[in-house]
Formats: sequence, structure tokens, C-alpha cells
Amino acid sequence: MKPWKPGRRLPRGSYLQQYMDGVPGSIVFVAAAGRAVPLGLSWQLVGHAGFGTSGYRYCGNILTSAGDPVFAHDAALFDAACALADVVSEEFGLVGVNGIDFIARDGVPWAIEVNPRWSASMELVERAYGVSVFPLHAQACASGRRPDFDVRDARRRVRASGKAVVFARTDVVCGATEAWLADPNVRDVPHRGEAIPAGRPVCTVFAEGADAAECYGALVKRAEWVYREIGK
Repeated sequence: MKPWKPGRRLPRGSYLQQYMDGVPGSIVFVAAAGRAVPLGLSWQLVGHAGFGTSGYRYCGNILTSAGDPVFAHDAALFDAACALADVVSEEFGLVGVNGIDFIARDGVPWAIEVNPRWSASMELVERAYGVSVFPLHAQACASGRRPDFDVRDARRRVRASGKAVVFARTDVVCGATEAWLADPNVRDVPHRGEAIPAGRPVCTVFAEGADAAECYGALVKRAEWVYREIGK
């Protein structure tokens, strides 16, 4: 994905998509019988240099709590995202777990895509809210039952919870990574001796914070630790 300028030839097999300023986000939910039960609202991390990437490349999510300043007009955005999930669920007959990616601007979630599948931020829902998501998916698919889950209450009770994918900045060969397995905030641990080309994922790190900004800072520190470790 890259910016297009008027007059430039569009390569075969490509398409244009309107660029919109705002904050990338997503809502995940369980759908059945034309209605949606929201599970969480998150800030999408896209192209952040602190995690070794740039441009429009996805590199993580931060599950936000109620009133988090990362989203202007958080309450209005949350209500609109929930309504969007309902409309999409009814229109497309969605069942089970789903997600909608959007650009948030002035309290409005401008939809980018619908993901009728497990989404990356769902493990944050499990970590933050103590909810096992897959049984909710199975229940919705098998019997059409939606979960009894109050995400508004959940968002008031928890801190921001985030994950970031750490990408290799240069070609690396991993040393001893066995100790990483004991760290609950590091996942997708590479094997000792594994060669990872520049631009490919090394691992996933997790962190929490009072709000999204604090959580983001903690994720960056975790990424810096990973870079130090693979640089030894």
C-alpha cells in the first residue's frame, strides 16, 4: 500500500482507496440473529518505528478503557461503533466473532473493512476482561445465542491493555531465547538459531497502562528490550 498522486498510472490489479486523517481503531464483537454484542474497542498500531515498521503495516493493538483520550469523543465513538457492528451484522448475516477496522474522526468510526473471523485484539479482551472468547464464538454459531457481556461496565473497570508485534530492523540470527518463554509478556518466541530477515516479525510483546499513552510507552520499552536481546 502506498500513496497515489493524480495523474500517476495505476498498476494493473491495484485499486484506489480514499485517504482519511484520524486515529485507526477497531471494534470486536460476537454476532448472531442480526445483532452484535461488543467485546472491546481498541486503538490499532500501524507503521510505528518503535516496533521496527513503517507505512501502513499493522504492528499491534491497545484495548482502551472508557474515556481514553487516544480517541476524541470516546463515548460518542463507542456508541457509533456499536451501532455500526449491529448494522453490519444484520446486513451481512454475521455469526460468531467478528471485527470492524475503522478510522476514528470527530467521534465517528469510518469503516475500512469487516473481518468475519478471529481478530488480533481478541486476545487482549481475554487478558483484560478475563473472558474466553472462543466459547462465545462456538455458542453463537451452534445455537445462535449471544453472550451476556456488558462491555461498557468492563471498559470502566480495567486499564489499557496492549500488544505489539516487534519486527527485525536488520537481518538477525537469534541467540538463546529459552528464557523468554518464562516471561508472560512475550509470546511467539523464536527458536535459538532462527534466522529472521529484516522486516519480518521477531515476537509479540504485551503491556498495560493507566491509559493508551502509558501502555504504548510500556510496549516501546518492551520492544527495546527485545532489540537489545537479539543484538547480543
